[in-house]
Amino acid sequence: MTKQAQELTLAQRHVSLWLVTVLHAITHIYQFALLPLYLAIRADLKLTGDWQATMLVTVQGVAYYIVSLPVGILADKMSRKKLLAIGAFMNALAMLGLAYAPNYGWAIAWMAVAGLFGSFFHPAATPLMVALFPERPGWALGRAAIGAAFGFFIAPFYAGWRAQAAGWRQPCLELAIAGVVAAVLFQLFAREPHDAPHATGRATEHSTRNQWKMLLAVALVAVAFSLRDFGASGITTFNSLFLQRGLGFDAKATGAMLGLMFLTGMLSNPLLGALSDKRRFLACTVTILCTAAFAVLIPWASRGWIWLALCLYGFFTLANYPMTEAALMESVPDVLRGRTFGVFITVGGTISSFAHWAMGRVADSLQQHAAETNTALVAGDFAPWYALLAALIAVSVIGIRGIRWLRKLQTA
Repeated sequence: MTKQAQELTLAQRHVSLWLVTVLHAITHIYQFALLPLYLAIRADLKLTGDWQATMLVTVQGVAYYIVSLPVGILADKMSRKKLLAIGAFMNALAMLGLAYAPNYGWAIAWMAVAGLFGSFFHPAATPLMVALFPERPGWALGRAAIGAAFGFFIAPFYAGWRAQAAGWRQPCLELAIAGVVAAVLFQLFAREPHDAPHATGRATEHSTRNQWKMLLAVALVAVAFSLRDFGASGITTFNSLFLQRGLGFDAKATGAMLGLMFLTGMLSNPLLGALSDKRRFLACTVTILCTAAFAVLIPWASRGWIWLALCLYGFFTLANYPMTEAALMESVPDVLRGRTFGVFITVGGTISSFAHWAMGRVADSLQQHAAETNTALVAGDFAPWYALLAALIAVSVIGIRGIRWLRKLQTA
C-alpha cells in the first residue's frame, strides 16, 4: 500500500469508494435514462424520425468524451474530489434543464451540457479509486462498477415506468434532483489521499517526450477498444428500438427489460472484477468474446425469453469495463493516470457515441422498408445488424495485446 493511501483510515477509504460508486450510478443514469423514451420524445417534440431522438444521446456522448483529455489533465493537477463534485452537480442541473426544454434545439443544448460535465467523472474517479486501493485495483474498480450497473438498471426501468404515467419529462426532473443530493453528499463526506500526485506536481519526473509517447500508445489502444464500445453502445440503443418496434413492448416494459439486462452487472462487476486481479488479460479476453456471442443471440430469443438473452449479454458486457480499466491503470504511472484515461475515453467514447445515431438511422430504414413492402418487422430484419455489432466487439480483443505492449513500453 502506498504512503498516501495509508494516510486515510480503512473506513475513510471504503466510505469514499462507496460515494464514488454513487456518483458512478448517477453518471450512467443520465446517460441511459432516455433509452426507453425515444418514441415519447419523438412524439412530444414533433420529430420526423427515430434518429433525431437517438441523436440526443449521441450529442451527450460526444460532448462527454471529446473533453475527457483536458479533464484528465486537470485530474492530474488538481483535486480529483473537487472535479467529481463539480461535475456531478452541474450534470444534474443540465438534466433539470432537459426536463423543461421547450423544443428540440434546447433539448440538444442541455444534453451537450450534461455530457460536458458528465465527462468529469471517469478521468478523475478511476485514478482516485486506484489510489485509494492500490493493492487491489481490480477489486476497487469492480466494486465501484456496481454503481454503473445499478445506474444502467435503474435509469431505463425508472424512466420508462415514470414516463408511462407522467410523461418523459417527469423522470428527468426527478433524477436531476437525486443527482444534486448525491453531489452534495460526496462533497461533504468523500476523502482523497493528501499526498496525491496532482498535489505534488511529480508529473515532471516524466519528460514531455515520454509522456506524449505513452499517450500516443494509449490512443492506439483506445482505437482498438472503440470497436467494443461502438458495438456495445449500438446494441444498447438497438435493443430499445428492437423491443418497441420489433416485439411491440411499450416504454414501461422496454425500460424494465433494459434495466434487467444491466442488473446482472451488479453481480458480475465485483465478482469477475476481483477474479481478474489474478488473471487480468485472460479475464478481459473471455468477457469480450462472451459479450459478442450473446449479442448475436438477442434477436433470435422469443418474446417470452428475451429477458434471459438480455441478462446473459449484460452480465459479460458490464464486467469487461472495470477489468480493462484496471489493466490500463496498472500499465501507466499514477501521475499520468488521469490524462491516460482521458485519452482512452476521448478516442473510444467519441467514436462509440455515434453508434446511437447510426442505429436510429438503421431503425428508420428498416421501418421504411417494411412500409414499402407492406410487411411487419421481424427478428430476421434486426439480426444482421446485431451480428455486425457483435463482430466489432469480438475484434476488439486486439486491444488487450495493445495494453500488454503499453506495459512493456512503461518498463522499457
